[in-house]
Amino acid sequence: MKPRTTILVTSLSLLLAVAAQAQTPAGQNCTVLTQAHADASAGTANINHDGTPLAGTPAPDISRGFSGIPRSAQPTLTAAQGRIWECTYRFTEANADMPYTLFVPSSYLQGTPAPLIVDLHGLNITPLQQILFDGTADLAERFGFIVLAPMGFNVSAGWGGRVGPPLATAQVKPGTDLHYSASELSELDAMAALKLIREKYTIDNNRIFLMGHSLGGLGTYYLGGKYNDIWAGLAPISGAGGIADAAAAERYKAIPMLIIHGDKDSIVPVVTSRRSVLALQAVGAPQVYLEFPGMDHEFWIRRGSDHMEKVFLFFSMLSKRTNVGFITPEMAPPPAPRPPPPAATQNK
Repeated sequence: MKPRTTILVTSLSLLLAVAAQAQTPAGQNCTVLTQAHADASAGTANINHDGTPLAGTPAPDISRGFSGIPRSAQPTLTAAQGRIWECTYRFTEANADMPYTLFVPSSYLQGTPAPLIVDLHGLNITPLQQILFDGTADLAERFGFIVLAPMGFNVSAGWGGRVGPPLATAQVKPGTDLHYSASELSELDAMAALKLIREKYTIDNNRIFLMGHSLGGLGTYYLGGKYNDIWAGLAPISGAGGIADAAAAERYKAIPMLIIHGDKDSIVPVVTSRRSVLALQAVGAPQVYLEFPGMDHEFWIRRGSDHMEKVFLFFSMLSKRTNVGFITPEMAPPPAPRPPPPAATQNK
């Protein structure tokens, strides 16, 4: 006989699945996330969810780069995570069906504009793994955000921020005889998935945000700067690439940015974010920089909903309606000089 707790968890999962299936996204090829698929996506655990050592497993050494990244098993899905959708769409330029994951908060009403976050995965991380970072779905439910995690063509293509050779399996770029590269397809996929969601849902065009971790941080810098008319805010997390100099930072002068990094990152050195902050400061671009002592490349954000909450709190404050952009001297002229005080008069 199954323990009562197991029966209750199983019943909850079934109820969530039935409820989600009843609200299948219109016009999209989607299935609701299952616990089994979530568990499989987490990979082989080498540490407990709370960061303590896993019995019988050597503790990962974060100084060893990718071979030392901490990994924990996927915990039981929360109610919000149980409403994550795994979807595909036909990506014409790649001649392929492309996956993406999607979360729509229960507060969403068609016809009422909702804010949207585009969440870019890191190297060798899938869209499902990315949207399962602790707190993402729960915070999106709490703050009323739709969250889209695109594939970006594959798990290593780089969101347009990398150079690569043409792919024979891709279509030929219009007006040329060259096939698209993986990097170009990565950028096109992200923007096509964004376009799809904007067509299927009532999105608040003043509250579209971009965030990403690691390679997804590189994508946040790249797509954030290239399409700077779209985003109300950016949040690169342990972001690769960064912003090279003040000239590059000009593209971000009107977009509030939250940059966060762990100072013990052995994959993307923390100096990458520090240099980006220097470049933004040089041109007066709005930014908040948070650096976490002793933290590695990934575990503190993958299994750190308290840190993820900072991203959602930041985005929840922002809108193009209230962000007037970069403040110039003409927008804030000095106060008019005060007239001199009246001359003192003697009492007669």
